[in-house]
Amino acid sequence: MGPVSLLHHGFVRGLLVAASLGLAATAQAELSVEGQVLDVNGRPLAQAQVTLEWGADAVPATAVTVFTGEDGRFKFPQTFADADGKDLPIVVRALGFEQLQVSVSVKDQRSDATAELIIVMAGTSNRAAIAPASAWLASIDDPEEQAQLVMDCVGCHQYPTPEARNFAAAIDDLHGDEPLARQQSWSMIVKYMNFLLAEEFSRGDPSRVVDPQTAYGRLDNQYVAEALARHFPGRMDHLEDFDWGAPLIVTPDTVISEYEVPEPNAVREAIMIGPHLWVADVASDDLIRIDTRTGEQKTYTVPSEVPVGPHTLTRGADNSVWMAPLFNGVVGQLDPVTGEWRVWRFEEVNGSRVSLHDLTFDPNHEVIADTRGRIWFSDIANNAVGYFHPETGEFDNFRVPEIPGRPGSLAALYGIVMTSDRQHIWYSQLGIGAFGSFNTETLQFEESVLLPSVNTGPRRLAISEDDILYVPLYGTGQLVEYDTRAKQQIGVYDLPDRASAPYAVTWDPVRQVVWIPTSNGDVIYRFDPASKEFGVLPLPRQRAFLRMLAVDPASGVLVSSYANVHERVQGPRMGFVIDPGDGYSRDQHISMRVND
Repeated sequence: MGPVSLLHHGFVRGLLVAASLGLAATAQAELSVEGQVLDVNGRPLAQAQVTLEWGADAVPATAVTVFTGEDGRFKFPQTFADADGKDLPIVVRALGFEQLQVSVSVKDQRSDATAELIIVMAGTSNRAAIAPASAWLASIDDPEEQAQLVMDCVGCHQYPTPEARNFAAAIDDLHGDEPLARQQSWSMIVKYMNFLLAEEFSRGDPSRVVDPQTAYGRLDNQYVAEALARHFPGRMDHLEDFDWGAPLIVTPDTVISEYEVPEPNAVREAIMIGPHLWVADVASDDLIRIDTRTGEQKTYTVPSEVPVGPHTLTRGADNSVWMAPLFNGVVGQLDPVTGEWRVWRFEEVNGSRVSLHDLTFDPNHEVIADTRGRIWFSDIANNAVGYFHPETGEFDNFRVPEIPGRPGSLAALYGIVMTSDRQHIWYSQLGIGAFGSFNTETLQFEESVLLPSVNTGPRRLAISEDDILYVPLYGTGQLVEYDTRAKQQIGVYDLPDRASAPYAVTWDPVRQVVWIPTSNGDVIYRFDPASKEFGVLPLPRQRAFLRMLAVDPASGVLVSSYANVHERVQGPRMGFVIDPGDGYSRDQHISMRVND
């Protein structure tokens, strides 16, 4: 059987093995799927991704991914019902390989059956079908210019996406090496993306009408178009010499379960409470609860008279779901058992419209109040920290003083965490390359740490039980480790791929490591503070634009979603759960990987 290319969600994901199993004699059978991945010389391929893309109506997950061991063998942990007469949509991905041949045999056709697959992979020098968008940015030699391009072009979606690469091929077909035509062509794309950006962030104000010309002028179109034309002069359909930059940390027990949310939506972030995966849809006023045992989905609408756009989800210590908005300063707390909401709205403070973004949380990534019961938040538009008291409704905010030499108009207070004494908060300032602290008792700003460039792009923070702060640098692809008690920087570490755009960091209280989701790299990094080493967990699809990542403290699984901002932007619309396969989940008797 020869290879068949698979076009999924508008981009080439891999090769589809349509393995007709002929299981008519095993109606209603429970089908187990396992096998081996080999190269053309019969040698086993370790750490290859094997994805069963069962489909949107699958039970429980839309797609399940496992990885091969040193012997090239893989096995899916669950069985699949009603598999008789159906094809198995298997996608195999391994960097530097493409699928060549598959053979299938079925064993023990009684009440249950096992499909044994032998998949042969051929080496290829072209890694474009597997490599992430960030791989193309390696051609930019100047780190500062690369960082600026990431900050300008990877805020809402990956760059260059498969669609952008197809556009580059079309430019080459039509205009060849004509510089002016190339620049004008890229300029139109930049203008269109600016329009989508303006449209996205105007949805919260029903009275606002988007002026296309104003929208088109939000970014420096000429600079971005010139940079794209200069750095990407060819077809962008061939890529060699890319590797992950650090060891893969997957094992034969690693399992990625993905749950598709029906379109239209713009799923944003996710958390896990018990067996339920909660996903925020920023394009509506809805949270979506997905039962990971059955795949059943249920919608919970935030009760509000104004648009909300659920943006940030955070667990409460009582297993409630806290929601922070994209629009209109609406904060919600949902009791997942009763379905009842508590909702607060903060329209203005000190004459300015509140633009609440994140709520303070602790090392367990649970919402935490200060010693007076106040919950603090980042006010991104006002470059301020603010608080509200859930019981009294009192609220206020405090603007960060301007930093000499850094443009105050670009300052955007973004991530926010609280120290163990519950008297200090630490925040990041995305637009000016800084982070600092605020004393919740004295209501005074204290520390201010300047990073080398405004394009470093510090985003969403994490903090350990020992009050070690971790700061992801979105633009420069680095991680800052900072001791908040000693007020001293421990180190700055380059990620394995500095164009991967780390959107956030998450402290893992189970493993005592840091997880780093990326927006442009289709991977999650693991950083070990003890060894200062990185590991790579590759995701099973391109366009894996990640934001926050949560660690379920009860099970140790990782939880997130693919979060391209705008519903018009192409990309997967899924929440997902990852058992890293490192023993923590099994030792705690998690049953996430088994149907019941």
